[in-house]
Amino acid sequence: ISGYTLTVQASDNGNPPKLNTTTVNIDVSDVNDNPPVFSKGNYSVIIQENKPIGFSVLQLVVTDKDSSHNGPPFLFTILSGNEENTFQINQQGVLTTTAALNRKVRDHYLLHVKVSDNGKPPLSSLTYIDIRVIEESIYSPAILPLEIFITAFGEEYSGGVIGKIHATDQDVYDTLTYSLDPKMESLFSVSSTGGKLIAHKRLDVGQYLLNVTVTDGKFTTAADITVHIRQITQDLLNHSIAIRFANLAPEEFIGDYWRNFQRALRNILGVRRNDIQIVSLQPSDPPSNLDVVLNIEKSGSSQHPMRILLHKINSSVPDLEEILGVRIIDVFHKLCTGIDCPLKFCEEKVTVDENVMSTHSTARLSFVTPRHHRTAVCLC
Repeated sequence: ISGYTLTVQASDNGNPPKLNTTTVNIDVSDVNDNPPVFSKGNYSVIIQENKPIGFSVLQLVVTDKDSSHNGPPFLFTILSGNEENTFQINQQGVLTTTAALNRKVRDHYLLHVKVSDNGKPPLSSLTYIDIRVIEESIYSPAILPLEIFITAFGEEYSGGVIGKIHATDQDVYDTLTYSLDPKMESLFSVSSTGGKLIAHKRLDVGQYLLNVTVTDGKFTTAADITVHIRQITQDLLNHSIAIRFANLAPEEFIGDYWRNFQRALRNILGVRRNDIQIVSLQPSDPPSNLDVVLNIEKSGSSQHPMRILLHKINSSVPDLEEILGVRIIDVFHKLCTGIDCPLKFCEEKVTVDENVMSTHSTARLSFVTPRHHRTAVCLC
């Protein structure tokens, strides 16, 4: 506690007693009784050889419980282990190289480091920094091309996280950094360390081709990312088909089943593969099941072709289950559920909430879809 404010009262022995009060302020001044403390007791660092001089090896973080005049600025000193003056620490606690590292000459350094505070007299703490020098990167990173499908209700997509770029490197200790073609940075961005791809603002319906690069500091690899933004309308929703799968997560469906399912439906319905599009993906009730809402463009808006498509799909459910190895619970279009009403007097409407968008992403495919709702009314 750095200060106290006391209210003191004095009273005499008269009858009635007279009294008065006053305020006493007490400031507690700080003495330097807390040493600066490193965020870790000891540090371990792995660094590749042949890094440029001035390469940042480590940021040391130090705290001090004393007041500011007894804390920073801190003084960092390398006490031992740096006989060749290969490293230095600035007063912000950044350890950098002052010479090129060659693991064949020396592959291990153990630096004994002291930090002192600004008090009088100063207090200090010690730590060790264990540095291993390994060979520089010899493998290029590998990056997978990604195709992204976004469902937009309207002529624009409002933006958000739309997928994650997957890259690997056979050099175990390589750190990968992602970047995007500068020409597209007004529309998209990618997180430099995680590879998350973000759509920045309202994007028009259409197709976008992005060039993404990943580097390990020595080698750079590029890949194409294709983003499809497709518009859906209420009329399209009115003629959509929903299929409910048992015990299936959205990412599992996209990664393991979607392409085979699309190919199988193409053969059953006699349409092109790209005519079969996902409108919405979401867990059903119970949440372990999955509802997939599809638009089959060739069906048009008339009811008769839709009935034919539904009949073909329903009659092919056993074949689809055998091909996919997953159970299909139901295939429905305007199915009025939970209402005691003859189907011909039941009206069901499918709507989507574009304010609740879900991104389901795998290494090669990503779908960004709105949440859908079904409401049913008995007309009789």
